[in-house]
Amino acid sequence: MAAGQDIYALKDGTIPAQRQMLVDTGIPIGLPRGTYGRLAARSGMASEHGIAVGSGVIDADYTGEIKVILRNHGDTSYEFKAGDRIALLIVEKIQTHDAMEIDSLDDTGRGTQGFGSSDLGPKRLIACEELKVKMYFLNPDPQDNSYFDEEDIHRPSSLRNEITMLSSAMIAAIQMQTMDDSFLDRIRTAGKEDDTWMARKVELHRLKEKREGLPKHWELEDGLLYYKNRLFIPSNEAI
Repeated sequence: MAAGQDIYALKDGTIPAQRQMLVDTGIPIGLPRGTYGRLAARSGMASEHGIAVGSGVIDADYTGEIKVILRNHGDTSYEFKAGDRIALLIVEKIQTHDAMEIDSLDDTGRGTQGFGSSDLGPKRLIACEELKVKMYFLNPDPQDNSYFDEEDIHRPSSLRNEITMLSSAMIAAIQMQTMDDSFLDRIRTAGKEDDTWMARKVELHRLKEKREGLPKHWELEDGLLYYKNRLFIPSNEAI
């Protein structure tokens, strides 16, 4: 079933190359409320002769004759006869509301970016107001998967008890590690070169010696730091 209705020329005419013409059709129109008429080019005329339709919006309250602006983008004149099909009329539903002035607009992902901005990466942006996930650790058993929000972003953690983990899951750096004694020794050695890691360790050790309560989620065990029961890894690219 055709989407549009054929619109015919009332009289013969010729459109010079690179020019346009207002063509009479002799067809009056009356459209239902909540719709508008859109004049569109015929595919054959456009592909073979470079004929386009301009200014093709017809309001529902217009009851006069349909007139079609034909533009000739070709290099030669285009001739048409009375009764030739020159355009398509497509009737579409439309929402009509009164415009109102406001002080500000809602924020959007695109904002004020104009032409070509939708082609810039990233193609998709996923955001969650309640929990902005920045880091995740995947395990052989999906039930052991862990997700961390931006509160944890500066505390790269890993799993214990000989579980294979996917760590440093920051998209750019993904490594597979197995928790064993040699790896834990490397953590202790690397920690001595990380001022932030050492400062946290000294503070936890002091609180533990005085039998004061440790900060929430933090533990100190065998010279290693744990946050939320996960190893707190010092800043070290090799690890």
